[in-house]
Amino acid sequence: MTAEVLDNKEKPTGTPAFIFRQTAPGPTQPWSWAENLLKSAATYWLVTTSPDGHPHSRPLWGVWEQDTFWFSSQNRSGEFLKVNPRASVNLQVGEDVVMIEGSCSRVLGNDDINVLAEGVGVKYDWELTVSEDRVHTRFGQSAPVFRLNPERVYGWAGIAGWESATRWDFPRS
Repeated sequence: MTAEVLDNKEKPTGTPAFIFRQTAPGPTQPWSWAENLLKSAATYWLVTTSPDGHPHSRPLWGVWEQDTFWFSSQNRSGEFLKVNPRASVNLQVGEDVVMIEGSCSRVLGNDDINVLAEGVGVKYDWELTVSEDRVHTRFGQSAPVFRLNPERVYGWAGIAGWESATRWDFPRS
């Protein structure tokens, strides 16, 4: 999300999503519904693509802050994002569906990395320390930090609630 939009505190406006070969009849979901799920979900699924085109999906913890999804990963996802920064994050929250599509970037600098470290501390009661442009656990694990800058978010209420399928567009930064 661009700094200008964040400064103005504009929220995306939902439109009916084109899904299952048709436009959802509505009504659309409000952005507050999707944002609440993005903030409260415990588990997220990150989907990246390997350099040879294979999909790579892994569960992880993360936080939704400043209209951005923040996460760390010590598996192959980080290497894949160097080649292709495009990714998707999907929630694991009952039957409600929220999917973020956008581009990931590596987070550098303690102040920005602390967004994730502090968020994980509050949300999961899990301590992370920050140094050398990485987060570290008390068990000696270390990982780089990334943020997924949303370009588009999709969501609908309940697995059978496709009629409420909503699309929120974010300006590209």
